[in-house]
Amino acid sequence: MPRALPSNSLAAAVRAHFGLTQAELGRYLGVAREQVAFVEAGKRSFALGAERRLRQLVLLLPPEGESVPPATPAAEVTKPLTATELLALRKRLRRCRHEATQLRYQLETEADRTQAQTRRQRSLAHLRAGLLPATGALTAEEERARDWLARLAPTPVHPPLLAGAQGLLVARLQGLTAEANALEEQLAVNSGKLTENQR
Repeated sequence: MPRALPSNSLAAAVRAHFGLTQAELGRYLGVAREQVAFVEAGKRSFALGAERRLRQLVLLLPPEGESVPPATPAAEVTKPLTATELLALRKRLRRCRHEATQLRYQLETEADRTQAQTRRQRSLAHLRAGLLPATGALTAEEERARDWLARLAPTPVHPPLLAGAQGLLVARLQGLTAEANALEEQLAVNSGKLTENQR
């Protein structure tokens, strides 16, 4: 007797026993790899034809309790990228690096501006405290100092980025950096495959 398993785990049991990938099982059943994944996750069911083919494989499973070493699942075979695909990856990598550099510059410039504005505000407050009395009438020299400080205050100030806008820039930078790292890894792997093929 074959194993009595829920329908959504039969595909997984068959794959585990025969060492099949989802794509390989899907080809036999006549469905896409994604369909096998959805069925194994319990999100969908196979059509009648695919279910019938799956049952044929289930009948080949060992009886319940019989110990048979499971086969090692086959690794998905990936084809080396073509020259055109490699060129597209390199182009995208250059774009990611360029945009990441621009974002870093923008964030660094914003940080420098914020620090400069903070220093200026502190300096003006320090000057006011040192040159003008807290209360009472001003002397002629103190009035002169007050007018001087008033002319310093309206210096154009770059509006700081809102927290949300800065957070978005940081998130974009992290995303571009992660994408660039993934592209570099993909290019390195395929460069190695090209080297092996040339031997």
